[in-house]
Amino acid sequence: MNALKRVRLTAFALMIMTVLVLSGCGGNNANNTAPPADDSNGSGTEPAAANAANGTDAANAPAAADLPEYTIKMFVPGVPQKDIALINEEASKYLKDKINAKLEMTIVDWGSWPDKMNLKFASNEAFDINWAASWDNYFSRVEKGSYLPINDLIEKYGQDAKAILNPALLKGGLYDGKNYGLPVNKEIASQRGLLLNKALVEKYKIDISTIKTLTDLEPYLDIIKKNEPGITPYLMNKSVNPIDNTVAFGNEAELVLNMTDGGAAIDREAAGDELKVFNIYADPRYKESLELMRKWYQAGYINKDAATLQDFDGAIKAGQWFAFTDQLKPGKDAEKTNSHGVPMVQVELTQPIISTGDALGSMMSISATSKDPERAMMFLNLLYTDKYLVNLLSFGIEGKHYVKKSDNIISYPEGIDGTTSGYNPGTPFMFGNQFNDYLFDNENPEKWNEFERFNGEAVESKLLGFNFNIEPVKNEISAFQNAVKEFTPGLHTGTVDPEEVLPKFLEKMKSIGMDKVYAEVQKQLDEWKASK
Repeated sequence: MNALKRVRLTAFALMIMTVLVLSGCGGNNANNTAPPADDSNGSGTEPAAANAANGTDAANAPAAADLPEYTIKMFVPGVPQKDIALINEEASKYLKDKINAKLEMTIVDWGSWPDKMNLKFASNEAFDINWAASWDNYFSRVEKGSYLPINDLIEKYGQDAKAILNPALLKGGLYDGKNYGLPVNKEIASQRGLLLNKALVEKYKIDISTIKTLTDLEPYLDIIKKNEPGITPYLMNKSVNPIDNTVAFGNEAELVLNMTDGGAAIDREAAGDELKVFNIYADPRYKESLELMRKWYQAGYINKDAATLQDFDGAIKAGQWFAFTDQLKPGKDAEKTNSHGVPMVQVELTQPIISTGDALGSMMSISATSKDPERAMMFLNLLYTDKYLVNLLSFGIEGKHYVKKSDNIISYPEGIDGTTSGYNPGTPFMFGNQFNDYLFDNENPEKWNEFERFNGEAVESKLLGFNFNIEPVKNEISAFQNAVKEFTPGLHTGTVDPEEVLPKFLEKMKSIGMDKVYAEVQKQLDEWKASK
C-alpha cells in the first residue's frame, strides 16, 4: 500500500473536524428499550418488524431468515468480567431475529491488550471486530492491511449509523480517502483535569473552585498527608504525564507529535498563524512540571511505587488516594464512581479541544480476516440504533446487573455495587451510540445535553487538518520510544532528580537524531500551511 504512515495521535494532538452538533441522537428508537419476548429457541419479535424498528431495512440488511447463522467474534479491552458468557448468550438470543447472528465478545485486560492483539494480527487469526484507537497501533495496522476499508459496507449496511454520526467524525477518520473504523458517537472534545476522592473533599470542606492549576492542589495534598495516614495524596504511575496539566495543552501549547513519538509542539498563543515547532522535552515548562513532581514525591504526596505501578486501575478501585489526573468530559466523575466504586468529583484544568485524536479515539474496526464483513457491519449498525443492544453490552442484564428506576435511569441492584457486579466493564464509550445509553441515578440527567454544550464550547487547533508522515524519520522515532521507556517513568513521577536525569535524556535525544525529527515536522508543517 503506497500510503503515508500517520503518527499515533493523542487526545491533545492534531485536529481535523468542526464542532459536533448531536441533534436528536438521544432519542433514536426509543421503542427498543427491552428485548423481544423470548421463547425456548431465543426467538421473539418478527424479523421484518424488528428490522424496520431498528432501521436495518434502510441499511439494506437482508431479513434474518435469509441469512445463514454466523458467530461474530469481537475483541475489546477492559477488565475481564465474570458474567461475560451471560452477556454473549443474551446478545445471541436477541441478534437471532435481527441478523441471525451469535455474539462472542471477549474482554482482554488492558495490560495484555497490545501484545495479545498484535499476536492475533500477526498470526492472521480469524475474527470479525475489534475496538481500535489512534494510539493503539491503528495506523500501523491499516498500513499492513489488517483492517478492511469499510466505506462500501457503511453504504450498504451501515446507513443508520452514518445518519447518526456527524460527517466530520467519518471525515476525521479518513486514511488515504477511506475509513477503517466506525467511530463511537460520543463527546468529541478532550479536556485534562483531576478526579478527587469525594469523601475527603467533603470531610475537609475543600472548595474545588479554587483549583485552577495543578499547583493549586498542593495545599490540599499537604492536608491529606498530615491527617490521613495510609492515603496517597496524589496517585500516579508511569503513564501519567504531569505536563498535560501544568502546561495545559490546548491552553498554551499543542502537540504535533505525542509525547512518545517525539514531543514536537507549537505554541498556541504565537502571533497569527505561526507554526514554529519546538521540543517540549527541552522547554522550561516541561522541566518545571518535573520539578513539581519531584517536590511532591519527596514530600510524600506521590506513591513510592509510581514509576513501577502496573495496575493503576486497581489502585484507583482500592480507594486509598485523594487525587489523580485523567482525561475529562461532562460526568466523568460519575462514570468513574460507578465503575470503580469510589465516589469522585472532577476538576477541569484545560479548555475542551476537538481533535482528530478524538475522532479516532474510540472506533470499531473490521478485521481483514473476517469471514463475513457484511454481518459485522450489520451488527455495528445495530449498536447505533438499538437501545437495548447497546445497553446490554454497556451495562449488562436488567434485574441482575442493574435495575431501572425510570425509562432511562438505572442503579445497581440492592447489595451490589460497581466492584461486586458480575458485569461492569466501565467501557460504554466503546459501543456505538452513547446517546442511547442509560444513566446511573448518581449521574446528571442532563448529561447528554451537557455533552452537546461541551462539544460546542470546544476550540479548534492551528493544526487543523495536518497529518504528519512519519516515514522519513521512523527509525529515529523508534529509537526515541525506547528512550522514553528508559527515562520518563522516573522523571514523570518525581522518583528521580530532574536536575540529574533530564540532561541525560536530552543528550540521548540528540544522539539518536531527534533534531532531524523536529526539522522534518517543521518542513511538513510549512508545506501544509503553504498549500492551504
